[in-house]
Amino acid sequence: MIVKNYKRLDEQVITTLLDNGLTVHLLPKNNYHKTIGVLYTDFGSIDTKFIPKGHTDLKSYPPGIAHFLEHTLFIKEKGDVSQEFSKLGASANAFTSYSKTAYQFSTTEHVRENVTTLLDFVQQPYFTKESVEKEKGIISQEIHLYKDDPDWTLMLGLIGNLYPTHPVSDDIAGTEDSIEKITPELLYEVYDHFYQPGNMTLLLVGKLDAKELIGLIEENQLSKSSVPSQRLLRKEGADNLETIIPYKKISMQISKPKALVGIRGNKYNLRGEERLRHLILMDLLLNMLFGDTSSTYLAMYDEGLIDDSFQFNYTFERRFDYISLGGDTSEPERLVDAIKTICFNYEWNPDINAEHFSIIKKSLIGQALLSMNSLEFLADQFVEHDFEAVSFYDTIDILESVSLEEVKSLAASYFLSSNSSFYIIDTE
Repeated sequence: MIVKNYKRLDEQVITTLLDNGLTVHLLPKNNYHKTIGVLYTDFGSIDTKFIPKGHTDLKSYPPGIAHFLEHTLFIKEKGDVSQEFSKLGASANAFTSYSKTAYQFSTTEHVRENVTTLLDFVQQPYFTKESVEKEKGIISQEIHLYKDDPDWTLMLGLIGNLYPTHPVSDDIAGTEDSIEKITPELLYEVYDHFYQPGNMTLLLVGKLDAKELIGLIEENQLSKSSVPSQRLLRKEGADNLETIIPYKKISMQISKPKALVGIRGNKYNLRGEERLRHLILMDLLLNMLFGDTSSTYLAMYDEGLIDDSFQFNYTFERRFDYISLGGDTSEPERLVDAIKTICFNYEWNPDINAEHFSIIKKSLIGQALLSMNSLEFLADQFVEHDFEAVSFYDTIDILESVSLEEVKSLAASYFLSSNSSFYIIDTE
């Protein structure tokens, strides 16, 4: 067991690695009434090629199978496991991202029983032909709804431009055709590969007795028969990172055009403190250039080129990372040009200065401190960015240590016009 104390923040992270390979993180916050539990696996929508047990070659699986497995895992012989959580006074949920699948509960009572229920239902799969066929209809409707969402179409379109040969360009839910290929046998094959304890982490944050819960978790895991964790042999990297589609424009029945600019990165291999530092530097850079205190943002807003829908995001996942910037605009081509000019001429941008850097840094420190009061935010951060030797609680120290020169260096390495693309949805 490793106990890391953050004295400045009066916070603590307790980590233990069980004999079967399961990692457990406990974040005690006993002045809260609520407890959140999340059991997640390092497996997401991009993991569609791997070498299953007993094979020697990569095998391809239908896009959307990770998301499909997440949905189907809730169905047991006795019914939907969500009802079991409800009986214990908890709400349950799950999500699939590009690189992770997570199952979670939130409760103010029966913490021990809810932890046991979470572990048992995720670690005891039950896939039948009937449950799989029923889920196909449900997910098919979900996919159909997304097709009519212009914002989802815009984002997926930009990702397709940046990564046309990468599995990230596939919708997380897959397609109606791809999910038709999913069978109980395929689900068990995928489950056995990625849901082994050595590829999973249990996170508990909130009101909890650490010693009692670790004992409960260890006992629960010992009661399950499990084979030793196997090495995960999956496809890494992209099929071809040289290819970028520079732009695409489509039309939809919308009231106002939309434009999104993207810049593909190459930092996804960063780990530990280096990764957290990189994310913090990117947050500083984007806020300096496009935050609501930047002169360029205010100029675009005053000109009516952007409105409150404008946003900038940095997506950092296993195997890929990219920046996206844009929103609704009456002049999509002009907005694209404005964003690219700001990014690719950052050296002369008046917002890249020591005073503005200090203002943004103080603002981000304040936001981070405030965010630590939210159990939901903490859980999301620990799941989304598993930083190994460091954690989200290290954010303040790293923020205080970074320099303006580091931000400029990041901009120089990331803002390359050859790695950019844009996607426009115009009105019909």
